[in-house]
Amino acid sequence: MPRKSKHSDATLFIVYAMWLKGHTETTTARIAGLKTKKQVAGIIARSPWKDRAGLSDQARQVELSNLKQIHFDDDAGKLRCEGRLKEFDWTIEPLCSDQRRV
Repeated sequence: MPRKSKHSDATLFIVYAMWLKGHTETTTARIAGLKTKKQVAGIIARSPWKDRAGLSDQARQVELSNLKQIHFDDDAGKLRCEGRLKEFDWTIEPLCSDQRRV
């Protein structure tokens, strides 16, 4: 049985989107409202995108575009991020082999 996350769906969505885009754990933690980058690392470790470096830029863009398509929750009639990614640029930032931005 999968472990239930302590974090809200909005927090998870923000972390996933920012991670795929190419942001650092520190920046992601700040925007997602988390206290430490270790919390982001834990969320990412349990995500489908834990090996971000293993994805090509094109594959990361496809995954980020998939998240963008579900950004607006039709059933709830609101944004999954609670509005915190309203001005978010849904284009990835290319990364070096060690996952730092180019």
